[in-house]
Amino acid sequence: MTTNKKIKCSKIFKFFFNKSSADTLFTLLIFAIIFLIISNPTRYTTGTILGLKLFVFSVLPGLFPFMLLTKLITEIGLIFNISQKFDKFSYKVFGTPGVSLYAFLMSILSGYPIGAKIISDLYEKKQINEAEAKKMSVFCTTSGPIFVIGTVGTIMFNSFKIGLILYFSHILSSLFLGIAYNLITKKTQSSHAHKNTIFVTHENNIISKCVNQTINSLFVVGAYITIFYLLSELLESIYFFKLLSTLLFPILSKFGLNQNCFNGLIYGILEVTRGAKTLSFLATNSSIIITSGILSFSGLSIIMQSLAFLKTAKIKAHNFIFSKCVHSCVSMFFCLILLFIFI
Repeated sequence: MTTNKKIKCSKIFKFFFNKSSADTLFTLLIFAIIFLIISNPTRYTTGTILGLKLFVFSVLPGLFPFMLLTKLITEIGLIFNISQKFDKFSYKVFGTPGVSLYAFLMSILSGYPIGAKIISDLYEKKQINEAEAKKMSVFCTTSGPIFVIGTVGTIMFNSFKIGLILYFSHILSSLFLGIAYNLITKKTQSSHAHKNTIFVTHENNIISKCVNQTINSLFVVGAYITIFYLLSELLESIYFFKLLSTLLFPILSKFGLNQNCFNGLIYGILEVTRGAKTLSFLATNSSIIITSGILSFSGLSIIMQSLAFLKTAKIKAHNFIFSKCVHSCVSMFFCLILLFIFI
């Protein structure tokens, strides 16, 4: 009897993890989504428009200049020669070349997905190798102060101090992970052939080239924002969030999590802005800590945006998602400490 059960489980496992079966299930899922959209086109058309509006009026104005300027800096190449002075320090602390400090700085100033885009550009320029790109993806993909301090802290939580706590817990955890990951995967660093070369571009059409590539990248970001906004509407229409809450809340409530905190967490896993907004209505220490977690996880929408760029550097999705989960946990720990000290 036990043998028969094992055989059945093995068949089920092979069915779900077989590529052909997975493709079939994915195709059926797409047809189900198409059916849902057709069943209520007005609602989902409105959802798509709202997603596009969110991108055009909220994301694009802040993202476009940073993405274009960092692309220009990378293409000109002068930053590589400057960053070589920090190679020794950077290799010792993070196991990455000095140019990774530039990527980290621009990431913490500009926010998602600038860090991922810079890593992609550096890899294409052969300024970092695959192993270094993987290490950089752990600590160079962060949110920025405009969103964390300005939007989440000052506007949503109505507190500049909470914004600072969220931002510094986010950045400190990122640095901690970068150092920890280097210690865990410590290897002898090989010197790069470009170290002693002057890498400066003198292309006549460099601005035109950077503008075109930036626009293409922005289309990717806008597409993912719209898709996930629409997906959120779809899941809401089939009561997915309500069902998930019914199933999981009795378990998580034993850890002191209330219903609103749980809802914010679920929304934040999919899309960070909606999750933070839901949690801000509570303004408790628990809601602030969970907000810190979802800001560092960044939500599936931003993760997919980042992966669209990081795939150029051959960074695997499951490794990146795992690093964001760890980042989330460490960020909540730092947030707890900062709240204890300053609140």
